[in-house]
Amino acid sequence: MEPERMIADLEARAEDLARRSEEMQQQIQQTAATLRSPDGAVTVTVAPNGSLQHIDFSPRAVDFSHVQLGQVVMATVQRAQAQAAQQVAAIVEPQFGGTSAMEFMTSFIPKLEEEVPARPPVEEGSVLQQDSWGAPPPRPAPPRAPRPVAEADDEDGFGTVLR
Repeated sequence: MEPERMIADLEARAEDLARRSEEMQQQIQQTAATLRSPDGAVTVTVAPNGSLQHIDFSPRAVDFSHVQLGQVVMATVQRAQAQAAQQVAAIVEPQFGGTSAMEFMTSFIPKLEEEVPARPPVEEGSVLQQDSWGAPPPRPAPPRAPRPVAEADDEDGFGTVLR
């Protein structure tokens, strides 16, 4: 093959690769995942890199305690991040499918856990209660029986050493 023809072929392939790369970059930049929680209380939008871009709470969010709402937000964000990663992988796959680069990239797609129930059961003795911030305070514990009074010590008048 002639050197001029080889150079022309390489330049054409390089231009085609640059064009396809630019198209992929534009598609990835336009990718976002918007998801609503199953109960409709939270809607989130994440960027192609998984960063949170927007969060919206519906009036239903007031039905949750602060702990429950945090769980719903995190589960919804994680599902949206996985969806955004899958969209990016689908854009890149035609060019890099079956390569170690593609396997490396898809290894970072979050694995989704099972859905968090909208209303988790209250666990007795839990440090984080399922009550909302505006809930009335818990009832005070009943008063304890008074301690027995120690008898006075005859020598110094301060009572016994052991109380």
